[in-house]
Amino acid sequence: MADHATDRRTAIAEVAPGIHRLSSYHEPWRSSINGYLLTGTEPTLISTGMRSHFDDTWNAIARVLDPSTLRWIVILHFEADECGALNEFLARAPHAETLASMRAAMASLADFAVRPVRGVGDGEAIAAGERTLRVIDAPYVHAWDGIMLVEERTQIAFTGDLFLQPGHVDAIIRDDRSSLSVQLYRTFYGTPPEVPLQRVLDRVEASAPTLLAPGHGSVLAGNLAPYYRAYRQSVSALAALRPLAEGTRPRRRVDDDASPRPPSLSRERD
Repeated sequence: MADHATDRRTAIAEVAPGIHRLSSYHEPWRSSINGYLLTGTEPTLISTGMRSHFDDTWNAIARVLDPSTLRWIVILHFEADECGALNEFLARAPHAETLASMRAAMASLADFAVRPVRGVGDGEAIAAGERTLRVIDAPYVHAWDGIMLVEERTQIAFTGDLFLQPGHVDAIIRDDRSSLSVQLYRTFYGTPPEVPLQRVLDRVEASAPTLLAPGHGSVLAGNLAPYYRAYRQSVSALAALRPLAEGTRPRRRVDDDASPRPPSLSRERD
């Protein structure tokens, strides 16, 4: 499915009934910055995008609904591409409330946002009109304050920077780009800690999503198993190398742990 716009402005495309991908190509990163608009009785925006893209994003939303009627804005973690335009949206959408992880709300957004932000916890169900968004706590999977969401009616997982891909790409793809996704993730962010990543992968996979909707690149459809497997293998391979790396470290002698003797203050006699 192609975006409604083919230029560098914010494009919008419906990826599932009532769920639209907002995509702004960001040249320095050679990738898109995605937000997601969920229509309904309580319209919801997942990620605002950068402040510099605000006007284009607002106009893209206006093709679907009146942006001033937004009821919920969900921030997946505190970064410019996730919430740079938050205050601009709050200024024009008077009834919008902001939701984020407890960490992001207390440590960053409480001071950044012009209106109060409500923190949400792991497993919490966000009622957004006829939709339910289930929270998956995802600390240290890219960001220390991160969460992910699963929209339970359509079974779409909004995964932040996990499963990202490069380029100015189609709204939805079905071919396997799992290796490219892992390579780009490690290039941008390094390798995430094994335990948090494995936990999040288990939670996302157990939710049986029909689509993976990342913050960068295309929405992923079709066989999603290669993506879970590729990310698991990326941290498992690194863990397997740790004993080898530790075996190459020089062993310390017992004497190395002994406290050094202080120099004598007495003068030697001739």
